[in-house]
Amino acid sequence: MPHSRKFARLFADRRTRKLAIPALAVAALASCSTVQPSIETRYTRWLDAGHRAEAERYAAFLRGEGLESVVPPMPLSRSARDWKRCERDEFAVPPESLQSNMLPTLRLVARLRDEGILDPARARSVYRDPALNECAGGSPGSKHVQNQAIDFDLPDRPDNVTRLCAFWREHGEALRMGLGFYSPTTIHVDTGGYRTWGTDYTRRTSLCLTAESPPPDAAPAAPAPNAQATPAPAR
Repeated sequence: MPHSRKFARLFADRRTRKLAIPALAVAALASCSTVQPSIETRYTRWLDAGHRAEAERYAAFLRGEGLESVVPPMPLSRSARDWKRCERDEFAVPPESLQSNMLPTLRLVARLRDEGILDPARARSVYRDPALNECAGGSPGSKHVQNQAIDFDLPDRPDNVTRLCAFWREHGEALRMGLGFYSPTTIHVDTGGYRTWGTDYTRRTSLCLTAESPPPDAAPAAPAPNAQATPAPAR
């Protein structure tokens, strides 16, 4: 009898383990699917949480200017890369008083798109309100706060810097183009003044200027302090 009881307990333990393993696997898969919704799903949820009307009004304004299709609505609504750490929404619509500030920047982005320099759908940070901008490490003078700037991710391509800098030198002054490099594949563009900067947010580290002396007509259009401090870190 003792041997029979021991065998029964062993059989029961093995049966329990066999049943538990599939159950744990199912639970793990379910957890992954709920923790990591796609960005499209997150955007739809944000719209449904009371933001759809304001997003549609902004889209209608851009449509009236012929610019609605330059940057798709979802990436154009992305706030700061640090939205989660800052405990803020991942998406935002700028106030109506600032919406027209985006028009020159969208026209610039359309030209960069048409020349194959960037993909507007890869926008990563656009409008930030002052509190979010401060939390994300942006300067008080950030063009993101004025709804005048967009950060982009670029594909890992060897000619990124060459093509961007050539465009900036040829057209940047007329377009009041600001071009910042956080890395060769992470950039900031705005239309707040002809200037460029690099990893320390000053002109001297811009990838457009580190390989050669700056051209004589490349002085910043904005005052020097703002030219150095305008961009906010892109994370």
